[in-house]
Amino acid sequence: MRGKTKNTRRRKRETPVDVPYKNCLNCGSELNGNYCHICGQQATALTPSVKSFVVEYVANAYIWDPKFMQTLKHLIRRPGFLTNEFLSGKFVSQVHPLKLNMFMLFVFITLFALFSGTEKMNNSIQVLTEDEAVLSAMQIEVIKNDNEYAEKLMASPRDTVLLIAPEYIAENYSQYISMLEMVEDDKTGYRDKWVAAVPHALIEDKIIIPTSDNYYCFETETGKGVEYLEIFHSIWVKMVDLSTRYFPMLVLLTVPFFAFSLRIVHHRYKCPKINHFIFSLHYTAYLELLIILMFLLKLVADPSMKILQWVLLLSSCIYLAMAFRQVYKRDSWFKSSIKAVLTTVIYLTIIFLVFVILFFVACVAVAINL
Repeated sequence: MRGKTKNTRRRKRETPVDVPYKNCLNCGSELNGNYCHICGQQATALTPSVKSFVVEYVANAYIWDPKFMQTLKHLIRRPGFLTNEFLSGKFVSQVHPLKLNMFMLFVFITLFALFSGTEKMNNSIQVLTEDEAVLSAMQIEVIKNDNEYAEKLMASPRDTVLLIAPEYIAENYSQYISMLEMVEDDKTGYRDKWVAAVPHALIEDKIIIPTSDNYYCFETETGKGVEYLEIFHSIWVKMVDLSTRYFPMLVLLTVPFFAFSLRIVHHRYKCPKINHFIFSLHYTAYLELLIILMFLLKLVADPSMKILQWVLLLSSCIYLAMAFRQVYKRDSWFKSSIKAVLTTVIYLTIIFLVFVILFFVACVAVAINL
């Protein structure tokens, strides 16, 4: 009797789960249990719940999968293919989308820590805040926002002096300083020498000071402009610290927002929400891979950042349009391209809002410490 009970329990455990198919969705073999005896794929519902989707990832997140290179090959060469395969039930034939995303993040963070890092970024902003052109512009900007002092400058008589300052000072703040004649045009645009008409109050208050060669230049050691740049530098350091500390979480948080934008753009395409989420994971994994390749290219060849930005933007839009054509098959190429551009704008807006939130948090943290 006991043996019969044990055999009954064993048969119950081996009975396939309640799924609307009798053959394995990955290899087509007949199912005799919860797992395929040929390829090993588990018999699960075609539309998994978010809970089961995440649990499966957590269970396998830190196990190396030999299918990784094949998955990367399909990710690059066949936009939308991995999403279609996953949604059709072929889970074992590719790396789990969440695992793929986390691996891309791991590679990017490792490269960033080795070849860039927070120290280099902070040094770059330190150089910027010590730049004479930036300090000169900040001094004028502070004056412009001080209504009382600005009125004082407008009423002050003008002195003609030889000035060492960026030419754009005269272009952007002509109501205070005007150019009469160019003496020496610095190709970098930072230390141009020109004859200027400046309010006498700027010289009297030592905002513009004389140099040893009969020129005048902006005082860049003291003043409100320097104070504001120091505050800006503190905010930047805090932003870099927050970004590097929470970068993986921030990137993963953009995935559900991107999935939501897909639901808006493809509002007529009726499908489970998880479909948009899986598409978002594959697409963001491609973006992360593209950024990694560009990061390596920047280290080796050092191309222009503007060129890299345009390549990233255009290639991401083209890839997205091709993926839309594969996954959301009802649209023409024209509609897919329009939706790709619209979705990219939404995604960039989301990224921008994330940095705005980071900036706000950094400002609050700096203000508390002041």
